[in-house]
Amino acid sequence: PDDLDSEFAPIEGRIKQELERHPLDSLRMVGTLERGVDVWGVILGRDGTVYRVQVGNYVGQNYGKIIAILEDRIELEERARDRQGRWQKRDASLALAE
Repeated sequence: PDDLDSEFAPIEGRIKQELERHPLDSLRMVGTLERGVDVWGVILGRDGTVYRVQVGNYVGQNYGKIIAILEDRIELEERARDRQGRWQKRDASLALAE
């Protein structure tokens, strides 16, 4: 593996968070909560479970780390392998459900 590969590789040995068990497309953003400067995203799982997330939490099965929580979407940075097997960083998001 070259340096570019390791730069984007997921953190080894990190304990996975609850929402990493769910495919990103099975989750829906249903709102935000704010208290002072703290902002949380509210996500609904396919099974009806409601989750509260913050920047830095992980979501989905592609090591998606939350980088921003906005009124209409949660922005993620995912890690995935390209065709050559090297780790790449890509943007993803969960849009607010209608």
